[in-house]
Amino acid sequence: MTVYLAGLFESRARLRVERDRLIVAGLTVNSTWLDAPEDVTYAKPEAPYGQIARKDLDEVDAADLLILDTLDVTPRGGREFEAGYAVGRGKPVLVVGPARNVFHHLFLRFESWDDLFASGVDPVEEAD
Repeated sequence: MTVYLAGLFESRARLRVERDRLIVAGLTVNSTWLDAPEDVTYAKPEAPYGQIARKDLDEVDAADLLILDTLDVTPRGGREFEAGYAVGRGKPVLVVGPARNVFHHLFLRFESWDDLFASGVDPVEEAD
């Protein structure tokens, strides 16, 4: 099963740890944005944002499940767009962190990554 992990870009170091835990659990994580170099920011006006967005959506399309990390507050809406896109494509979504908007209440939600891993929830069942 392939999982797309959506979260705050600046949290990628923390989320790489969670990605590795998902891989150990037997899942494939295709969120290549997690491996962007630490010096990459959204403050560069010359960045090819359209290409980056298309690549991320292609990865959501290729995934069976999206896990939305809401632990960090963000002024941007990229992770929310990705989650909405996944729903529109018929993909299940799990939320890790607080419900930050009304739509987060539509999904199975866990307060923390430890809670998700301890829950015994089978992502394969969630994707069916």
